[in-house]
Amino acid sequence: ELLRCPPSSRTPVLLGPASLSSHCSVSCLYNKGVMCNSSCRPPFPPQAKGDLIGVSICRKCIAPKPARTHHCSICNRCVLKMDHHCPWLNNCVGHYNHRYFFSFCLFMTMGCIYCSISGWDMFREAYAAIERMKQLEKERLQAAANQTYYQTPPPAFSFRQRAFHKSIVYLWVLCSSVALALGALTLWHAALITRGETSIERHINKKERQRLQKKGKAFRNPYSFGAWDNWRVFLGVDVPRHWLTRVLLPSTHLPHGTGLSWDTPPCVRPWHAPLLAI
Repeated sequence: ELLRCPPSSRTPVLLGPASLSSHCSVSCLYNKGVMCNSSCRPPFPPQAKGDLIGVSICRKCIAPKPARTHHCSICNRCVLKMDHHCPWLNNCVGHYNHRYFFSFCLFMTMGCIYCSISGWDMFREAYAAIERMKQLEKERLQAAANQTYYQTPPPAFSFRQRAFHKSIVYLWVLCSSVALALGALTLWHAALITRGETSIERHINKKERQRLQKKGKAFRNPYSFGAWDNWRVFLGVDVPRHWLTRVLLPSTHLPHGTGLSWDTPPCVRPWHAPLLAI
């Protein structure tokens, strides 16, 4: 009985909340497409210094370097509000596509968790069927050793049976592994967004915090507006309905600011605006 396909009564478990699985799939494809689209607006600063005010010069590309801009050694260019260079997407994550990157990781993690939970029963049955196949095959070979055959006896199970159960096991292990790895990355970026930092700024701010601590001073991130407002600025939520139209649904809205200067966004409450000087 274990060698048969899982009963059809379990199929609705996978297809029940179809809206969740479809939403995760569409969101992943959309955000990944925007991230990998070479025609989307690149997060590179302009090369003319006359367009910028109060910036430094990058020592590697000898070009204007606005605040929160960093040089990418792979792209060989400065990137506005650079977070990191993603080798899986073959693109830099910066000011204009950071939200798409995080949305892709979030919905991909949710989709993998959904597949792992809903496919747990199928995984257990498929794994038990594979173990049963091995045991029956071992018993068949032991019985065949006591008999004489003019040719090798045919296998007890078809290739389709073996491939079906192994595919289910492989799918579940793959989804669970991706959910763990990508989930950890998503949580890490969520923590950075909550603090109003990027991956590079995390290391810079840590060193600056330690330096000021030795002098008896406290460090305050000039680009942090508080946990709640940091999320609103990152996701581009200006009014309550934007949680639906800009977060849950695919959206092409641009982030706050140009990435060249960092004024307080209009959605931030005035008492949460940080001091620019330490």
